Amino acid sequence: MKLKKPLSSLKEKLRLLIYIIIILTLTIGLTSIGLSQELQRKLDHLINQDVSKIMYALKLSNNSQELQLTTVKLSSFSTNGERTELLNVLVEQWGALGRGLLSLIELETDQVQLTKLNAHLSSIQLAAKQIPLLAQVTENAQEAETQASRLKLNMGLIEKGFSRAVSNELTKLDQKADGYLSQKNYPKLQKAINEHRELTDFLHLGMQVFRLAAEVDDNADNKTNNQLQREAMRHFLALKQHPSSSKIAAQLKEDWLSQIHPNLIGSSNLFISSRDSVNSGRIANTHLEIQADAAHQIALFSSKLVEQVKKQVDIEGQHLKDDSNSFVWLIFFAGVLYTFFIWLTNWHFISKGIIQPVIATSNAMQAIANEKQNTPLPQADNLELQQMVSSLETLKSYAAQVKSISEIDGLTGAYNRRFFDHKLKHELKSTSKFNQPISIILFDVDNFKLFNDRYGHVIGDQCLKRISYALKILPEMQDKIFARYGGEEFIVFLTATDNQAASDIAEVMREEVIKLAIPHADSLHDELTTISIGVTTSNSEPGITAETLIHQADIALYQAKASGRNCIVSNLEFKAVNNLR
Repeated sequence: MKLKKPLSSLKEKLRLLIYIIIILTLTIGLTSIGLSQELQRKLDHLINQDVSKIMYALKLSNNSQELQLTTVKLSSFSTNGERTELLNVLVEQWGALGRGLLSLIELETDQVQLTKLNAHLSSIQLAAKQIPLLAQVTENAQEAETQASRLKLNMGLIEKGFSRAVSNELTKLDQKADGYLSQKNYPKLQKAINEHRELTDFLHLGMQVFRLAAEVDDNADNKTNNQLQREAMRHFLALKQHPSSSKIAAQLKEDWLSQIHPNLIGSSNLFISSRDSVNSGRIANTHLEIQADAAHQIALFSSKLVEQVKKQVDIEGQHLKDDSNSFVWLIFFAGVLYTFFIWLTNWHFISKGIIQPVIATSNAMQAIANEKQNTPLPQADNLELQQMVSSLETLKSYAAQVKSISEIDGLTGAYNRRFFDHKLKHELKSTSKFNQPISIILFDVDNFKLFNDRYGHVIGDQCLKRISYALKILPEMQDKIFARYGGEEFIVFLTATDNQAASDIAEVMREEVIKLAIPHADSLHDELTTISIGVTTSNSEPGITAETLIHQADIALYQAKASGRNCIVSNLEFKAVNNLR
């Protein structure tokens, strides 16, 4: 193909295009650099003066909020390890607040604001110094609470033992009373009843003491706990003064009073520990409130500081925004002019000389890949695209050869089995949509093995070629798919053809083979080569498959052979011809 434009012309245009782009890019770039440096100078001034302040103020506000959260957690700690960890965090947070205020003091130039910053710095230092005292008070509250919990647990264990021991003695007295009653020893029975009554009263008084001890609450106020203590002591004294007429009752009384006494009256009894826990907790909460209040004041101050600095930043930022908008509009118009110039001088050349031919070549390649062999090839005016078109022509030729090899049987010129199976499956899907019948004609050459044994495989191949060619050129076969299905077996499928029409075409085929008068000494039909044919039809039955249809045709072919060969068998109609016409 003759080139309309030499390759050098394309290179020169591309080179000129690159030079123009470089010049325009440098011009716009240098202008942008100058303007951006001026904006950068103003932005650096804004950042160094005010943005640093607002960043430190925001950080100060965040730190104060975190410190407030820590004080809330510290007021509800559950373990000593958690308390120690939270106090350490509190120390670090006060230190961070102090460092943040020092950073703001270094940046601040307003004397009034400096005074406020120094005052808050002093409150931070004072709050940090109070943390050891807070730790000690909190630890005392925790120890008192732990002691009270231990004593309550101990009283619970004593209660269970007390109840069990007295109940056991009451059971024994009941057993003795039953014995005395059966013996009619009424004096001893009366004594056992009296002892039983004393132990029952003793048990009742003791359970009252345990109930009051269980009601002691570390979170209750001192008034409530004091009232519980008075009630418990009154019942304890009543328990202590309870009469004991038997040695067993006296021994029980002595044993259990000795166990209850230290928990209720000892130097670190349950009520003292509860009051210590309440008092120490209140003191700790007061210190925590002081810490939280200091953090709250810092948070309010930092929020106001952020607002003040923000207003300054907004004013200076508005000036910077106006300058940057002017810069953006300038760059925008320069970019528009740059783009318009590029399009005006180069786009037509690139579109017509490169893009359109490439798209046309791509479309042609896609069409050839989709087996459209008659696709026209595009024209190109440069060497590179022309080489692509030449390669595409070669590819088109190879595609046609590959298509032929993949579809045509090499010996007979009929379609091969792979192509036939593909077409049949496709047609079955189509005919099922339109409710049209489809028929299959399956035939093979009668006694072809004997033919090969007598005349040789070369003559056998010629016989298959003659039969295939004669049947392909029949008028009835011009729009049909005729394929070699294997060995001497051939197959045809007919779309929109019912069983009767298919059987008529099969009869024409059978007679055409007889007309060829191919000698076959081992044939039972006038020593001529004949064929046996099986016909089957699908009337768009639901679920019918290609395999099922071919299998039905194969069954019909088998019946034709069993019926003496040289005949047609249909799955709907039987037609046999035993004599040549």
